[in-house]
Amino acid sequence: MWQPRIFFWYDVNKTTGTLPEQYEHASIIDVFDDLSASPRSYHFFDSCVRSIWQGGVELKITNDANHIRTEYITPKGKLTQVEGKTSHGQAKIPVEYPVKSVRDFETLAYLLEHEEFLFDREKYDRLDEMLGERTVSSVDVPWLPLQRLTVEYMGLQNSVLALWKHRQQVESLLSAMEDNNNRRFNLLKRTPIVIINFGDNIDQDLISPLMFKKYALPFYQNRTKEFHEAGKICTSHWDGKFHSLLPFIRETGLDALECVAPKPMGDVDLDELRSALGDMVLMDGIPATYFLSYITVDALKQYAIQVLDKFSPHLILGIGDMLPADGEIERVRVVSNIVQDYVPR
Repeated sequence: MWQPRIFFWYDVNKTTGTLPEQYEHASIIDVFDDLSASPRSYHFFDSCVRSIWQGGVELKITNDANHIRTEYITPKGKLTQVEGKTSHGQAKIPVEYPVKSVRDFETLAYLLEHEEFLFDREKYDRLDEMLGERTVSSVDVPWLPLQRLTVEYMGLQNSVLALWKHRQQVESLLSAMEDNNNRRFNLLKRTPIVIINFGDNIDQDLISPLMFKKYALPFYQNRTKEFHEAGKICTSHWDGKFHSLLPFIRETGLDALECVAPKPMGDVDLDELRSALGDMVLMDGIPATYFLSYITVDALKQYAIQVLDKFSPHLILGIGDMLPADGEIERVRVVSNIVQDYVPR
Protein backbone atom coordinates (compact mmCIF):
# COMPACT_ATOMS: atom_id res chain seq x y z
CA MET A 1 0.00 0.00 0.00
CA TRP A 2 1.16 3.53 -0.85
CA GLN A 3 -0.09 6.01 1.76
CA PRO A 4 1.70 9.37 1.47
CA ARG A 5 0.78 12.11 3.92
CA ILE A 6 -0.01 15.04 1.62
CA PHE A 7 -2.51 16.92 3.78
CA PHE A 8 -0.03 19.63 4.83
CA TRP A 9 1.01 20.21 1.20
CA TYR A 10 -2.63 20.44 0.16
CA ASP A 11 -3.71 22.77 3.00
CA VAL A 12 -0.83 25.23 2.58
CA ASN A 13 -1.12 25.42 -1.20
CA LYS A 14 -4.91 25.72 -1.07
CA THR A 15 -4.56 28.59 1.42
CA THR A 16 -1.99 30.39 -0.72
CA GLY A 17 -3.76 29.72 -4.02
CA THR A 18 -0.83 27.73 -5.38
CA LEU A 19 -2.42 24.33 -5.96
CA PRO A 20 -1.69 22.94 -9.43
CA GLU A 21 -4.37 23.92 -11.89
CA GLN A 22 -5.88 20.44 -12.05
CA TYR A 23 -6.44 20.51 -8.27
CA GLU A 24 -7.76 24.07 -7.84
CA HIS A 25 -11.29 22.84 -7.16
CA ALA A 26 -10.41 19.34 -5.96
CA SER A 27 -10.98 17.96 -2.49
CA ILE A 28 -8.15 16.16 -0.73
CA ILE A 29 -9.87 12.86 -1.54
CA ASP A 30 -10.00 13.85 -5.22
CA VAL A 31 -6.25 14.44 -5.12
CA PHE A 32 -5.55 11.06 -3.52
CA ASP A 33 -7.75 9.33 -6.09
CA ASP A 34 -6.06 11.09 -8.99
CA LEU A 35 -2.66 10.04 -7.65
CA SER A 36 -3.77 6.42 -7.00
CA ALA A 37 -2.77 6.76 -3.35
CA SER A 38 -4.41 5.98 -0.01
CA PRO A 39 -5.02 8.58 2.74
CA ARG A 40 -3.88 8.12 6.33
CA SER A 41 -7.32 8.07 7.87
CA TYR A 42 -6.72 9.63 11.30
CA HIS A 43 -6.82 12.96 9.47
CA PHE A 44 -10.55 12.26 9.17
CA PHE A 45 -11.49 10.06 12.13
CA ASP A 46 -9.71 12.05 14.87
CA SER A 47 -12.67 14.42 14.88
CA CYS A 48 -14.97 11.55 15.93
CA VAL A 49 -13.52 11.63 19.47
CA ARG A 50 -14.52 14.72 21.45
CA SER A 51 -13.58 16.03 24.88
CA ILE A 52 -16.18 17.15 27.41
CA TRP A 53 -14.96 19.22 30.35
CA GLN A 54 -16.67 18.85 33.72
CA GLY A 55 -16.10 20.01 37.30
CA GLY A 56 -16.36 23.69 36.52
CA VAL A 57 -13.59 23.68 33.88
CA GLU A 58 -13.88 26.51 31.36
CA LEU A 59 -11.91 27.01 28.14
CA LYS A 60 -11.34 30.42 26.57
CA ILE A 61 -9.73 30.41 23.14
CA THR A 62 -8.75 33.60 21.32
CA ASN A 63 -7.26 33.89 17.84
CA ASP A 64 -5.39 36.66 16.14
CA ALA A 65 -3.37 36.76 12.95
CA ASN A 66 -0.30 35.14 14.49
CA HIS A 67 -1.30 33.33 17.69
CA ILE A 68 -3.82 31.06 19.37
CA ARG A 69 -4.24 31.70 23.08
CA THR A 70 -5.97 29.04 25.21
CA GLU A 71 -6.89 29.56 28.85
CA TYR A 72 -7.90 26.57 30.95
CA ILE A 73 -9.81 27.95 33.94
CA THR A 74 -10.42 25.51 36.81
CA PRO A 75 -11.33 25.71 40.51
CA LYS A 76 -7.64 24.87 41.14
CA GLY A 77 -6.23 27.73 39.09
CA LYS A 78 -5.66 28.76 35.49
CA LEU A 79 -3.27 27.48 32.81
CA THR A 80 -2.41 29.59 29.78
CA GLN A 81 -1.03 28.26 26.52
CA VAL A 82 0.05 30.32 23.51
CA GLU A 83 0.79 28.81 20.12
CA GLY A 84 2.26 30.58 17.13
CA LYS A 85 0.77 30.11 13.68
CA THR A 86 3.19 29.09 10.94
CA SER A 87 2.97 27.92 7.34
CA HIS A 88 0.11 30.28 6.52
CA GLY A 89 -1.84 29.13 9.55
CA GLN A 90 -1.59 25.42 8.73
CA ALA A 91 0.86 24.52 11.51
CA LYS A 92 1.54 25.63 15.09
CA ILE A 93 4.59 26.02 17.31
CA PRO A 94 4.64 26.45 21.10
CA VAL A 95 5.25 30.00 22.27
CA GLU A 96 4.14 29.60 25.90
CA TYR A 97 3.64 26.21 27.54
CA PRO A 98 0.64 25.88 29.88
CA VAL A 99 2.64 24.39 32.76
CA LYS A 100 5.36 26.75 33.95
CA SER A 101 6.51 24.89 37.07
CA VAL A 102 5.49 22.18 39.56
CA ARG A 103 3.19 24.78 41.11
CA ASP A 104 0.89 24.22 38.13
CA PHE A 105 0.76 20.44 38.54
CA GLU A 106 -2.33 20.51 40.75
CA THR A 107 -4.22 22.55 38.17
CA LEU A 108 -3.22 20.24 35.34
CA ALA A 109 -4.12 17.16 37.38
CA TYR A 110 -7.57 18.64 38.03
CA LEU A 111 -7.97 19.39 34.32
CA LEU A 112 -7.01 15.82 33.37
CA GLU A 113 -9.32 14.36 36.01
CA HIS A 114 -12.34 16.25 34.70
CA GLU A 115 -11.97 15.49 30.99
CA GLU A 116 -14.45 12.96 29.60
CA PHE A 117 -14.66 11.59 26.08
CA LEU A 118 -17.45 10.97 23.58
CA PHE A 119 -17.41 9.03 20.34
CA ASP A 120 -19.52 10.40 17.48
CA ARG A 121 -20.70 7.20 15.81
CA GLU A 122 -22.87 9.03 13.29
CA LYS A 123 -19.93 11.05 12.07
CA TYR A 124 -17.75 7.94 11.99
CA ASP A 125 -20.27 6.15 9.78
CA ARG A 126 -20.43 9.10 7.36
CA LEU A 127 -16.65 9.27 7.08
CA ASP A 128 -16.32 5.52 6.76
CA GLU A 129 -18.79 5.53 3.87
CA MET A 130 -17.00 8.46 2.22
CA LEU A 131 -13.58 6.79 2.43
CA GLY A 132 -14.89 3.41 1.35
CA GLU A 133 -12.18 0.93 0.43
CA ARG A 134 -9.44 3.55 0.23
CA THR A 135 -8.19 2.92 3.77
CA VAL A 136 -9.10 1.56 7.20
CA SER A 137 -10.09 3.67 10.18
CA SER A 138 -7.48 5.00 12.57
CA VAL A 139 -7.28 7.62 15.30
CA ASP A 140 -4.47 9.44 17.05
CA VAL A 141 -4.18 9.30 20.80
CA PRO A 142 -1.92 11.59 22.88
CA TRP A 143 1.77 11.14 23.50
CA LEU A 144 2.84 8.64 26.13
CA PRO A 145 2.79 10.50 29.47
CA LEU A 146 6.44 11.58 29.71
CA GLN A 147 6.43 12.73 26.09
CA ARG A 148 3.15 14.51 26.71
CA LEU A 149 4.68 16.44 29.58
CA THR A 150 7.60 17.44 27.36
CA VAL A 151 5.84 18.15 24.06
CA GLU A 152 2.45 19.47 25.13
CA TYR A 153 2.59 20.80 28.65
CA MET A 154 6.02 21.91 29.84
CA GLY A 155 8.73 21.88 27.17
CA LEU A 156 11.93 19.85 27.29
CA GLN A 157 14.07 21.94 29.62
CA ASN A 158 11.45 22.47 32.31
CA SER A 159 10.35 18.82 32.10
CA VAL A 160 13.91 17.57 32.61
CA LEU A 161 14.47 19.93 35.52
CA ALA A 162 11.17 18.95 37.12
CA LEU A 163 11.96 15.25 36.78
CA TRP A 164 15.39 15.82 38.31
CA LYS A 165 14.27 17.99 41.22
CA HIS A 166 10.69 16.82 41.81
CA ARG A 167 10.52 13.24 40.60
CA GLN A 168 7.71 12.20 42.96
CA GLN A 169 5.47 15.07 41.87
CA VAL A 170 6.21 14.42 38.20
CA GLU A 171 5.41 10.73 38.51
CA SER A 172 2.17 11.56 40.31
CA LEU A 173 1.25 13.81 37.38
CA LEU A 174 2.15 11.07 34.89
CA SER A 175 -0.20 8.80 36.81
CA ALA A 176 -2.97 11.39 36.40
CA MET A 177 -2.32 11.33 32.65
CA GLU A 178 -2.70 7.56 32.68
CA ASP A 179 -6.02 7.84 34.51
CA ASN A 180 -7.10 10.25 31.78
CA ASN A 181 -5.89 7.76 29.17
CA ASN A 182 -7.94 4.99 30.80
CA ARG A 183 -11.17 6.83 30.04
CA ARG A 184 -10.17 7.64 26.47
CA PHE A 185 -8.85 4.15 25.75
CA ASN A 186 -11.80 2.34 27.31
CA LEU A 187 -14.05 4.33 24.99
CA LEU A 188 -11.93 3.58 21.92
CA LYS A 189 -11.90 -0.14 22.65
CA ARG A 190 -15.69 -0.15 22.21
CA THR A 191 -15.61 1.61 18.82
CA PRO A 192 -15.13 0.22 15.31
CA ILE A 193 -11.81 2.08 14.95
CA VAL A 194 -9.22 -0.37 13.59
CA ILE A 195 -5.87 1.33 14.27
CA ILE A 196 -4.79 3.20 17.39
CA ASN A 197 -1.88 5.52 16.64
CA PHE A 198 0.15 6.83 19.56
CA GLY A 199 1.23 10.31 18.44
CA ASP A 200 4.49 10.12 20.33
CA ASN A 201 7.00 12.08 18.21
CA ILE A 202 9.74 9.78 19.48
CA ASP A 203 13.22 11.28 19.34
CA GLN A 204 16.17 10.17 21.44
CA ASP A 205 16.98 13.81 22.23
CA LEU A 206 13.58 14.11 23.94
CA ILE A 207 13.55 10.70 25.62
CA SER A 208 16.87 9.00 26.27
CA PRO A 209 17.31 5.19 26.31
CA LEU A 210 17.27 5.24 30.13
CA MET A 211 14.07 7.28 30.23
CA PHE A 212 12.55 5.22 27.43
CA LYS A 213 13.16 1.98 29.32
CA LYS A 214 11.68 3.38 32.53
CA TYR A 215 8.72 5.42 31.24
CA ALA A 216 7.93 4.43 27.64
CA LEU A 217 8.47 0.68 27.45
CA PRO A 218 6.01 -0.25 30.25
CA PHE A 219 3.45 2.15 28.77
CA TYR A 220 3.69 0.56 25.33
CA GLN A 221 3.64 -2.98 26.67
CA ASN A 222 0.58 -2.41 28.84
CA ARG A 223 -1.40 -0.37 26.34
CA THR A 224 -0.68 -2.52 23.29
CA LYS A 225 -1.72 -5.59 25.26
CA GLU A 226 -5.09 -4.13 26.17
CA PHE A 227 -5.74 -2.80 22.67
CA HIS A 228 -4.73 -6.11 21.09
CA GLU A 229 -7.16 -7.89 23.39
CA ALA A 230 -9.84 -5.53 22.05
CA GLY A 231 -8.90 -6.45 18.46
CA LYS A 232 -7.06 -3.21 17.65
CA ILE A 233 -3.81 -2.60 15.77
CA CYS A 234 -1.26 -0.34 17.47
CA THR A 235 1.14 2.05 15.75
CA SER A 236 3.30 4.91 17.02
CA HIS A 237 4.63 8.09 15.46
CA TRP A 238 8.45 7.86 15.48
CA ASP A 239 9.43 10.81 13.30
CA GLY A 240 12.71 11.79 14.97
CA LYS A 241 16.15 10.32 15.53
CA PHE A 242 16.09 7.05 17.45
CA HIS A 243 19.22 5.03 16.68
CA SER A 244 19.91 4.56 20.40
CA LEU A 245 16.34 3.27 20.89
CA LEU A 246 16.54 0.54 18.22
CA PRO A 247 17.07 -2.29 20.75
CA PHE A 248 13.72 -1.53 22.40
CA ILE A 249 11.51 -1.50 19.32
CA ARG A 250 10.41 -5.12 19.29
CA GLU A 251 9.83 -5.07 23.05
CA THR A 252 7.14 -2.39 22.76
CA GLY A 253 4.36 -4.65 21.52
CA LEU A 254 3.63 -2.18 18.72
CA ASP A 255 2.55 -3.55 15.35
CA ALA A 256 4.15 -0.76 13.33
CA LEU A 257 6.20 2.42 13.48
CA GLU A 258 4.74 5.39 11.63
CA CYS A 259 6.28 8.42 9.91
CA VAL A 260 9.79 6.99 10.11
CA ALA A 261 12.31 9.00 8.11
CA PRO A 262 15.59 7.11 7.58
CA LYS A 263 18.87 8.81 6.74
CA PRO A 264 19.58 11.52 5.68
CA MET A 265 16.66 13.04 7.61
CA GLY A 266 16.86 10.58 10.49
CA ASP A 267 19.83 8.73 11.93
CA VAL A 268 19.09 5.11 10.98
CA ASP A 269 19.71 3.46 7.63
CA LEU A 270 17.37 0.98 6.00
CA ASP A 271 19.38 -2.09 6.99
CA GLU A 272 19.47 -1.05 10.66
CA LEU A 273 15.75 -0.39 10.56
CA ARG A 274 14.99 -3.69 8.86
CA SER A 275 16.97 -5.57 11.51
CA ALA A 276 15.36 -3.70 14.41
CA LEU A 277 11.78 -4.12 13.21
CA GLY A 278 11.79 -7.86 12.64
CA ASP A 279 8.22 -8.76 11.59
CA MET A 280 6.84 -5.36 12.58
CA VAL A 281 5.45 -3.13 9.83
CA LEU A 282 7.23 -0.02 8.60
CA MET A 283 4.89 2.82 7.76
CA ASP A 284 6.34 5.45 5.42
CA GLY A 285 10.12 5.10 4.95
CA ILE A 286 10.87 7.51 2.08
CA PRO A 287 12.46 10.70 3.46
CA ALA A 288 10.53 13.82 2.48
CA THR A 289 13.66 15.30 0.90
CA TYR A 290 13.22 12.92 -2.04
CA PHE A 291 10.14 14.92 -3.04
CA LEU A 292 12.06 18.19 -3.36
CA SER A 293 13.39 19.48 -6.65
CA TYR A 294 17.10 19.23 -5.79
CA ILE A 295 16.87 15.42 -5.60
CA THR A 296 16.54 13.72 -8.98
CA VAL A 297 13.45 11.72 -9.84
CA ASP A 298 15.72 8.76 -10.64
CA ALA A 299 17.10 8.89 -7.08
CA LEU A 300 13.53 8.82 -5.75
CA LYS A 301 12.68 5.82 -7.91
CA GLN A 302 15.75 3.92 -6.78
CA TYR A 303 15.07 4.66 -3.12
CA ALA A 304 11.41 3.67 -3.34
CA ILE A 305 12.32 0.33 -4.90
CA GLN A 306 14.98 -0.20 -2.25
CA VAL A 307 12.41 0.30 0.53
CA LEU A 308 9.97 -2.04 -1.21
CA ASP A 309 12.64 -4.72 -1.62
CA LYS A 310 13.79 -4.55 1.99
CA PHE A 311 10.46 -4.30 3.81
CA SER A 312 7.72 -5.91 1.70
CA PRO A 313 5.32 -7.35 2.72
CA HIS A 314 5.73 -5.71 6.14
CA LEU A 315 5.31 -2.24 4.68
CA ILE A 316 2.86 0.61 4.20
CA LEU A 317 4.96 2.84 1.99
CA GLY A 318 4.76 6.56 2.66
CA ILE A 319 6.64 9.81 3.11
CA GLY A 320 8.59 10.32 6.31
CA ASP A 321 7.27 12.56 7.73
CA MET A 322 5.07 14.24 5.10
CA LEU A 323 5.16 15.99 1.74
CA PRO A 324 6.60 19.49 2.28
CA ALA A 325 4.56 22.49 1.16
CA ASP A 326 7.08 23.04 -1.67
CA GLY A 327 7.29 19.34 -2.52
CA GLU A 328 6.58 18.21 -6.06
CA ILE A 329 3.20 16.49 -6.07
CA GLU A 330 3.84 14.65 -9.33
CA ARG A 331 6.58 12.69 -7.58
CA VAL A 332 3.80 11.09 -5.56
CA ARG A 333 2.41 9.78 -8.85
CA VAL A 334 5.86 8.47 -9.75
CA VAL A 335 5.88 6.33 -6.62
CA SER A 336 2.26 5.27 -7.23
CA ASN A 337 3.32 3.84 -10.58
CA ILE A 338 6.25 2.02 -8.99
CA VAL A 339 4.01 0.47 -6.34
CA GLN A 340 1.43 -0.62 -8.91
CA ASP A 341 4.09 -2.31 -11.05
CA TYR A 342 6.17 -3.74 -8.22
CA VAL A 343 6.77 -7.47 -8.17
CA PRO A 344 8.30 -8.74 -4.88
CA ARG A 345 11.69 -10.38 -5.32
